[in-house]
Amino acid sequence: MNYNIMRKTRKTFLCKFLVTCIAALSFAACSDKIDDSDLYVFKGESAYSYCAETEGLQKFAYLCSRVHLSGKSKSTVSELLSARGNYTVFAPSDDAIQSYLDSINNTPNFDITLTSDSIAEYIVRNSIIDNGQTEAYLSTQFTVGTLGYPNMNNRYIQIDFGVDSINGRTLILVNGKSRIITSDEEVSNGIVHSLDRIIDMSNSSLPDLISQTENLRIFSRMLELTGWADSIVAYIDEDYEEYHVEEGSIDPGNTSGGEVGPSPEHRFFGFTVFPETDSVYVAQWGIPEPQLVNGIVQNWEEIESAFIEKCKQAYPLATDPDLTSQGNAVNQFISYHLLPFSCTWKNLVVHHSEMGYAFNNPNTLSINCWEYYEAMGSPRRLLKFTEGRTTEGKRINRYSTYDNGFYGTYEEITVPRPGILVSQSNGKYSNNAINGFYYPINEVLIYDNEVPNTVLNERMRYDFASICPDLMTNGLRQVEDNTWRFIPSGYLKNWWYTEDTYWRYVPYHSEVQHNMQGDEINIIGQYDLTFRLPPVPYEGTYELRICAPQIQHFGMFQVYLGTDRLNPTPIGLPLDFRIASSNPNIGWEPDVDDVEINREIDKRMRNHGYMKNNKHGGIPAAGSTVTASLRSASGDYIRLRKILWSGTMKPDEEYFVRIKSVLNNTRTCCMLDYFEIVPRTVYAGEEVEDPW
Repeated sequence: MNYNIMRKTRKTFLCKFLVTCIAALSFAACSDKIDDSDLYVFKGESAYSYCAETEGLQKFAYLCSRVHLSGKSKSTVSELLSARGNYTVFAPSDDAIQSYLDSINNTPNFDITLTSDSIAEYIVRNSIIDNGQTEAYLSTQFTVGTLGYPNMNNRYIQIDFGVDSINGRTLILVNGKSRIITSDEEVSNGIVHSLDRIIDMSNSSLPDLISQTENLRIFSRMLELTGWADSIVAYIDEDYEEYHVEEGSIDPGNTSGGEVGPSPEHRFFGFTVFPETDSVYVAQWGIPEPQLVNGIVQNWEEIESAFIEKCKQAYPLATDPDLTSQGNAVNQFISYHLLPFSCTWKNLVVHHSEMGYAFNNPNTLSINCWEYYEAMGSPRRLLKFTEGRTTEGKRINRYSTYDNGFYGTYEEITVPRPGILVSQSNGKYSNNAINGFYYPINEVLIYDNEVPNTVLNERMRYDFASICPDLMTNGLRQVEDNTWRFIPSGYLKNWWYTEDTYWRYVPYHSEVQHNMQGDEINIIGQYDLTFRLPPVPYEGTYELRICAPQIQHFGMFQVYLGTDRLNPTPIGLPLDFRIASSNPNIGWEPDVDDVEINREIDKRMRNHGYMKNNKHGGIPAAGSTVTASLRSASGDYIRLRKILWSGTMKPDEEYFVRIKSVLNNTRTCCMLDYFEIVPRTVYAGEEVEDPW
C-alpha cells in the first residue's frame, strides 16, 4: 500500500477487529494543538464558558477540562471549546452525568473527580461535533437520520423525533435515548443543546451489535454460520495511522507552487447490513419462531433446517453444501445483505441537485433518485436504492415507469415492484456500531430473476464518489462544506494510480457547480489511474459513457478498458476536454421549442459519439429549489456525455478503466463527475432513449 510518503511498498495491515472502549476513544477528530491566537477572542460566551457558567451543565464543563485532544496533546477540549470554530455541543446535564457515573461505578453520588480518563473521554467526545467551516446545527435543521459530521469519537449522531406522553409535545431524541432538554443556545463558537442522558454509543463491531439485538437472532445466526460475521469486523487501517501524510499537494513541483490541502485523518473500514427481523422470516418464510429458555434459543436445528431449504429455493444454482462457501445458497443469501462500506442514513440515497429539490429544505423530496451499490460476496450483484416524494421511504430494488418524455415531469406512472422498505432505526435497539450501521428491512431480500432482468435493465448512472467505498466509510462523500480533500495513493479500494497522479475529492456542497450531485473528482499531474467498474446485471451489449465537460484548462487523456487491470486495451482516440461543445466534431446546439429539431441535434451529436447532459440533474441553486436542468446549461458550464465504448459485458467479469494523460502540462485537469452503464435495450430499443 502506498500512502505517498516513501517510495516503497508496504504490506497492507488488515486487522482482525479488536475493540475496547479506550482504543475506540483514542482517535480524536480535531487537531492535537489549539492555536493560541484563536483563544479567548470573543466578546460573547464560548461553548465552554457557557457550560461552565450555566447551572446544570458544570459537570460537563469539568470533564471537558480533563480531556486532552489526544494522547500526545497538552491541549484540552475545554480549550478547543474556547477557541474559534463552529461546534455543536450536546451537553449532558449534571443529573445525566451523575446518574451515568453512579450506574457504571455502582456507587451512589460517585465523586466526579474520581472519574477515569477513559470514561471522561467517552462522555465528552461523544457529545461534540466540529462542524468545520459550516455553521453548527440548530434543532430546526434536524431531520430523521444521522447528522452530516461525526463527533469527536468519529461516530455519527442519529436524530429521531418522538412525542411526550404527558403534554403531547414533540421530543428530539439523540441516538434514540437522550432527550434534548434545552436547545439552540447560541454561543460565539457554535450551538449548545443540553440532554437528559449522556450520548451512549456502542463500541461493538457490527456483527457483535447484531448478535446482541433480540429481534435479529435468526439473521445473526446465519451471519455466523456462513462466516460473513468474520468478514465485517475490520475497523481501522493501522498502517495509515502511522505512515500517511497529513497534507497532500497537487503537483508541488510546479513553478506556481501547486495546491496544498488536507488528506483524510484516518482510514476506517466499515460495512452496512440490511437484515430482516425474526418476525419477517416467521411471517413471510414460515421459519419457526425462536423458542427461548433463560434467553437461550432451544430450537436452532429446526430453524436452520427451514432457513436452508428456503435459501435453496431462492438460489437453486448455489448447490455447494458448505455454508461458508460462496457457492452455497445460504451464503449467497446473506452476502446480498452486506455492503463493503459504512453508509449513513442520509447517504444511502443522495439528494442534492435533482430537479425540484432544495437541499436547504431536505424534508421535502422531489423526483426519485437512485444509487447502485455492489453487494459483498460472489456472484457479483447490485442493490438498487430509490427514494423520492412518492416512494414513502428508501426502497431496495424498486421498479417504476416514469413520465420521462422530453416535456415530462419524471413522476412515477406505475410501480409494478414497490421495493423493500428500509428502516432508519430498529426501535429501542441501537443500529450504530463502531464500524458501521445496520438498517432493518420489511421483506425478505432475494436477488431473484426480476432484479437483473427488469429492475436493473435500465440506464445505470453513477456518481464517481459512489464507487469509492472509502470516501463513504470515512464520511467524505457529500460533506456539507466546500473543502477539497487530497486522497493519497492506496487509500481507495478499487482505484490504482501512480505517485505522479494527484487525486482530490471536491464536495462543492453549497457552490453553484453544474455537477450531478454537486461534487466532483479532480485528477491533476502526469496522471495515470485505473478504477474498477461495478458489475452489469446480465450478459449483453452495453454502452459506457462518461460526463465530459468542455473547459479550456482541462486535459486530454487516453481511455483504456479491459478485464486485465494491468493491461487494458485502448478504446478510441484520446478524449480532449478542452474542445468546445459547439465544435463541428461534437455538434452541440441549445434546445429549442421543437422536439423534432432537438432530436435531430441529439442524433447528430450521437453520430459524433456525444450526447447532451441529462434532465434529471439540475443546475444547483445554492440550496434553493432547482428549476433548470443540466441539459439546459449554456456558456462555460455545458457538460456533455461522451460515449466511450460499446460491446459485450458479463456480470461475473471484472472490468477496469484506465485514464492516462497524453499532455506534458501537469496542471490540466481530468474532471470526473458521473458515468453511465447502459444496456442496448435502452439506447437502441423500440423507443428513443429518454432525456432524463
